[in-house]
Amino acid sequence: MDHVALLALDLQRDFLQPDGRMTVGANANKIIDAANLMLKHAEGAGWDIVFIRNEFPKSDWIGNFFRKGASIVGSTGAEMDPRILRPKNCSFFSKSQSDAFSNPALMAHLKDEKIQNIVILGVMAEGCVRATVQKARHSGFSVTAVSDGIASSRDFLKRFGLKSMRKAGAAVMERAEILNSRR
Repeated sequence: MDHVALLALDLQRDFLQPDGRMTVGANANKIIDAANLMLKHAEGAGWDIVFIRNEFPKSDWIGNFFRKGASIVGSTGAEMDPRILRPKNCSFFSKSQSDAFSNPALMAHLKDEKIQNIVILGVMAEGCVRATVQKARHSGFSVTAVSDGIASSRDFLKRFGLKSMRKAGAAVMERAEILNSRR
């Protein structure tokens, strides 16, 4: 499919490592496996690959308290998890809010690349992934959420996030179904 971007959200140490400050726990390995398979496919299919990272300012005392100090700019926890494959041709954008489009450079990049379809995966289902899916749909993109490539710290939060994504008009599919439909 032409004009597709894979958005990989917040695949960082603080969310995927066992000792991360806001880890998804046992779900981390599933997300890493799904992300790596989707990244490999995206690279081979010529999709635009975009990594989005949380990078919260040290000065956000209240937010950092509720986030348990996760993903503060310059911290080890804000680094990409080393188990995530990084294709040669990919882009990186940072954000300090849930919605990845809060960084206007992301929208400019997608428009420059003439992206119409977004495939999205990452963490947290009820937070950043949901907010980004909603904004992408509101902005006119076709969106497919990789259900087994999205996690949260609790299963009920993931279910809530996926339900919200469907309600926003996103297709919610497992990676095998996506890979079979987009060859």
